[in-house]
Amino acid sequence: MILKIYINNCFWFFSLCLMTISCQKESKSKFPILCDMETINEDHFLSNNNTLITNAKSQSNLYFRSGKYSAKINKENPFGLGCSFYDLKKGNQLIISVWEKVGAEKGYLKIVNDKHEVLKTVKSNGFNQHDGWELITFTYELTKNHNQLKFYIHNENINPAYYDDLNVELYETAKRVTLKNEHIDLKINSLDYQQLLKYRDEALRIGIISSQLKKYIKGNLTYKGKTIPIKLRFKGDWPDHLKSNKWSFRIQTKDNTQFKGLKSFSIQSPHTRSFLKEWIMHLIFKEQDVLTTRYGFISVNLNNELLGIYAYEEHFDKELLNYYNRENAPILKFNEEGLWETRLNNPKNKTHFPFYEAAEIMPFKKKRTLSSPKLSNELKKGSELMLKYKAFEGPISEIFDLKKVAKIYALNDIGKIRHSYHWHNQRFYYNASLNKLEHIAFDCYAGLDEGIEDVIYGYSIKETHHNNNVYLTKQFFNDSNFVRYYKGYLKEFSDEKFIDEIHNRHSYLSDSLCNLLKMEFPNYTFDLNYLNSNARAIRETLKVYDSTFSFNLYDINYDYNAIANRYFPSIGIKGFVKDNNLLTLKNFHLDTVEIIGYGINHNPNEMKKFQSSITLSPFKKGEDYLEIEFYKKIKYLFFKPVNIKEIQSCEIQKWPYDLVNL
Repeated sequence: MILKIYINNCFWFFSLCLMTISCQKESKSKFPILCDMETINEDHFLSNNNTLITNAKSQSNLYFRSGKYSAKINKENPFGLGCSFYDLKKGNQLIISVWEKVGAEKGYLKIVNDKHEVLKTVKSNGFNQHDGWELITFTYELTKNHNQLKFYIHNENINPAYYDDLNVELYETAKRVTLKNEHIDLKINSLDYQQLLKYRDEALRIGIISSQLKKYIKGNLTYKGKTIPIKLRFKGDWPDHLKSNKWSFRIQTKDNTQFKGLKSFSIQSPHTRSFLKEWIMHLIFKEQDVLTTRYGFISVNLNNELLGIYAYEEHFDKELLNYYNRENAPILKFNEEGLWETRLNNPKNKTHFPFYEAAEIMPFKKKRTLSSPKLSNELKKGSELMLKYKAFEGPISEIFDLKKVAKIYALNDIGKIRHSYHWHNQRFYYNASLNKLEHIAFDCYAGLDEGIEDVIYGYSIKETHHNNNVYLTKQFFNDSNFVRYYKGYLKEFSDEKFIDEIHNRHSYLSDSLCNLLKMEFPNYTFDLNYLNSNARAIRETLKVYDSTFSFNLYDINYDYNAIANRYFPSIGIKGFVKDNNLLTLKNFHLDTVEIIGYGINHNPNEMKKFQSSITLSPFKKGEDYLEIEFYKKIKYLFFKPVNIKEIQSCEIQKWPYDLVNL
């Protein structure tokens, strides 16, 4: 009964939104260019308004969608249908579409600047096919002024790609949609807005939204006439969250206020989570009683500027647990700061660092958790389970309810979800009554092509050996009971009747939402039939999936010379006071470290030195930690890595960072 009410409410809610859409003032195209490949002027195709389109040598009468000709692009003639744009301004939007012959080679649609740097690349995705041709449509919104941009299609393969009916439109401002009944206004002061601009520029420059660029600022949120005090910051890891003016934010309501029953939530452009793929899987998880965050769509204004449609998603707080009638207990994750520190200083990702081994367990709402004796005690118990999970220690059945994990893994296969398996994307609820961890489904799709080849996550002919941070989620498949549950759920969820029921419940709403999103993202398409295709492939794979199939772990060999003159604070010295007087230390840095002093704050000028320095060898897997009897008050350690000159400090942790100091 509860499920029916929820779905009906969703249907009513979104139907109302669709009936009350208003768009900003229509931004007319400066010059719609239509080119059907029929007319040639020397070396160029001629469009409807006499704009010259490059490479008439590509004209071919072998295939055509309209008229008698198309453009043939291959290795002998790899560039075609080029068109240049001049004196473009920040906020302009290009919308380009072209028909590509299905079954022939697939080329790349590209936009480059006057330095020939590629700004966007698009390839056909198998949707929008009609009479043997596929319509490829994409948009590009300018984040700064450009003297010149150029569009062209590139195919350097021997086999040719064929194109017809090119359409190019340039708009002064990007299309944005307002949902009258589901709309929020965000207000921040001008100084804070300028600070956000600086943070954004820095993130685009370095290629990552680092933790230093995620500082909260105060503001207000207005929803349905009610103003709510909030604080907000940037969210996300990659700068795709910031490239246009549709910035992604983490928002927390202040005082005793809430937004749609949420105290903490994120808003982000729908493209960052693959639009409706994330949305439909959240519904399916809820229907199967899998813990997941609440997820929906809303339109947003920031300081009176219309930003258009956003996806909002619940963050990890007690409201999530209350929604599922779960007892309040810690929600946990692995500390991923070391991963991003190394990526920031190792952009090509050619060198491995022990960020996985160094990653301690982190609770959401740390201050609240540590201030409560009950939650603090549960944090230690949950941390112990996560550390065992991370170190592959003990039976996995003592850490998780294997039947629940098998259910979420099987549903992930139905949705072909892989992004949430990354070790740093995993979130867990500590179920105190069972003393076990429970997965929270979220971040299913990153909006990126992750090169997924396997049909089911538990079976791969090519890759059976993995390093620690991948083997983390593969280890379940080496448990025979888990595999039995997993295969049972795969059979249940891939059944045609199960998939048909999803279609019957959600297809009308998904089609309506797709039409809404297309108003702002004209290249977007969505078809629930992708679930049918996934289910069909699973049914075929189950015929050959052997229960004895297993995965293996291999160790990473670290290049100790690669550390050079760098030190990553999140992958360095870890300290924890055990039993009030036993200081345990471990070095995760790839060089020798000398511990020289301690203090009650991180100011080295107030450091108290040890009588003699303590030397810790470079990180080595399995190497013992160091224990020191210590009876004085200590909050910070001071030390000097031998590969750098500066004194470093680290805060003594309040709960164990490794199994050895439990």
